Amino acid sequence: MANSGQTDTAVLVAMLSERTTVNVQLVLIGEEEQWQLHYCQVTLDDDAPLMERSWRYSTAVFLELCLPGPTVAALLRGDDQDLHGIRVVSPDPPSSSASSNQMRSQEEWGRVTTPWPRTEWTISRDPYALQPGHGLLVGDGPSFLNFDQALSAFLHQRPHDSHANRSDLWRIVQPQRAGWLSQITIGPDLLTANVTGEALDGSALELSWAAGHQSQPVDGAGAYSFALPSGLAHDSLLMLRRADQWLDWRHFPAPTYGRARDASVVWEQPGPELDLLLATGEGQHLECKREVPEGDSRKKMLKTIAAFASQDGGTVLIGVQDDLQIVGLPDGANVDKQVLRVIGMIRDNLEPVPSYEPRVIEHDGKTVLAIEVSGGGQMYAYRDGQRAEFYVRVGPNTVLARHHEIAAGFRQAQTVTTS
Repeated sequence: MANSGQTDTAVLVAMLSERTTVNVQLVLIGEEEQWQLHYCQVTLDDDAPLMERSWRYSTAVFLELCLPGPTVAALLRGDDQDLHGIRVVSPDPPSSSASSNQMRSQEEWGRVTTPWPRTEWTISRDPYALQPGHGLLVGDGPSFLNFDQALSAFLHQRPHDSHANRSDLWRIVQPQRAGWLSQITIGPDLLTANVTGEALDGSALELSWAAGHQSQPVDGAGAYSFALPSGLAHDSLLMLRRADQWLDWRHFPAPTYGRARDASVVWEQPGPELDLLLATGEGQHLECKREVPEGDSRKKMLKTIAAFASQDGGTVLIGVQDDLQIVGLPDGANVDKQVLRVIGMIRDNLEPVPSYEPRVIEHDGKTVLAIEVSGGGQMYAYRDGQRAEFYVRVGPNTVLARHHEIAAGFRQAQTVTTS
């Protein structure tokens, strides 16, 4: 199947109707006898653990339970249902189709990550449907400052993130455990992939890049290796496949700037990773600094970090010259103190403090400090005294943001927060 597409809702109704039971997480809003469905996540996995929960408040109800498949199918069809003594009503006529996405293993989407590939179907909520309240939630369940915090704790056991997408009314998740890549280890001259799965017969593992490819059959779960005589090529693709269908895959471009790294990929020596990072040179997502800046020169690095955070992320490499020569941090420098200096600069000068990760990379006896900045979906300011300055990245340059760019950034943050 394609990575994404559309599925007729009737197909999903029929699929649910055929299952004896399914695990669901229901979020309802309203009061007293009228409870409207705000969100329903269905997990089509008999092996998934279920922790039955019921949090009830005056304006919201959170339920996690096992329900008959036909009951959930009827709710998806738009039929009101009585569940645990609660009359649950659909907020609007059901959509005729759902968005479908086939996700590889370890891929995060909507705050969900699984060790194996999965297919997800989602149906968006009508933006004009009843919205949850904004007051304290106190009742038969943990107390929360507001609905958003309760929702994030219930669904993800994580603190509320204003950038998390909450626009789905339905989410149906089905694991695909035929085969997946549980770990990939990349060394200077060898790539080893650990393959796991329940139906690996007839599958193959392929490593491809611009100038060629290697392939080998997979005869069961285990470790499979590819020689890398010239190191891992830029833009390589590792694919676990059966005929023309992929089971799982990993892509190795220059490392994804400023985003969470895939925990299943282990770089035995960070040198190859740094080489890939530098392959495209300074640009929209990469800035190099010879050393941790002092005095007034700190502003240039900090405004670049603000620009990365205000757009789609980026990485600052400290210990690398503008000509991409790796010189490392100064000899005798205390690396921990260097990291703390950068952390202090960011904390004291950027508002709000963006999401970032400092990482130490060793390369040919030299130490490089990488500051990986996540794109935040809002504008981040560099504070110069009492004045807040906003910046954006244009190619390899950091420039003052224009009024319309600042306004667009704040509109985007407002849209994500209220979605």
